[in-house]
Amino acid sequence: MESEEREQLLDTVRAVLAGLPGIETGYVFGSFCRGDFADVDVAVLIAGEPSPYQAMRFARRVERELERALCHRFEADVKILNTAPIAFQHEVIRSGRPVFSRDRGRTVGYEADILSRYLDYKDTLEWFDRILLTKA
Repeated sequence: MESEEREQLLDTVRAVLAGLPGIETGYVFGSFCRGDFADVDVAVLIAGEPSPYQAMRFARRVERELERALCHRFEADVKILNTAPIAFQHEVIRSGRPVFSRDRGRTVGYEADILSRYLDYKDTLEWFDRILLTKA
């Protein structure tokens, strides 16, 4: 896909996220950022503290809206950051591309909090990985 087409796709994602109340911040991540994509991976931070069920329903709604806006050319895979593990949130912030922010100050605060929490748990996460990989 040409660079201009990728930017148009990002503009479409941005417009969909901006049009959905409750979305505070949105990122595109995964294969889209690496360039070898077949679907569009999107992670969103939503207002409040949704239950896992509410988060899942909201993610499906965003997926439907994205796929409709993209004319079903690409499948959308949406993750809700509020209910995701810290390591996943860190990976999205580190390697993803921010595409929407309703409040830049809130986004910066969220990212700083996740980076701090990830660094607090990084050694423990690496230890678990070593233990689990050694036993496998």
